[in-house]
Amino acid sequence: MSLSTAISKIKTYFSTLLDFQSRIWVVHIFEDSITDQSFVINEDAFKEPLEWMRKRDYQSKMLDRVDKMKISQVIEIQFEDKMHRLMRVK
Repeated sequence: MSLSTAISKIKTYFSTLLDFQSRIWVVHIFEDSITDQSFVINEDAFKEPLEWMRKRDYQSKMLDRVDKMKISQVIEIQFEDKMHRLMRVK
């Protein structure tokens, strides 16, 4: 492997790492009018990308959609019997 290839791979790795650690989502879970929940998820507080979603057993297809979100993008995911609305803030 050439030095330029190695440097390029290192740059890509750190860029990805920094992007994951700076991501913030607002997650609103619609249950019913009394028990709706909202969360602010800051990935700086986690050890791996999408850890909050993984701990709640989001399926891999859902994780892919969330991982590809752009800043200010909103998606809705039907999960179990609840609607999850996610907005990527940062």
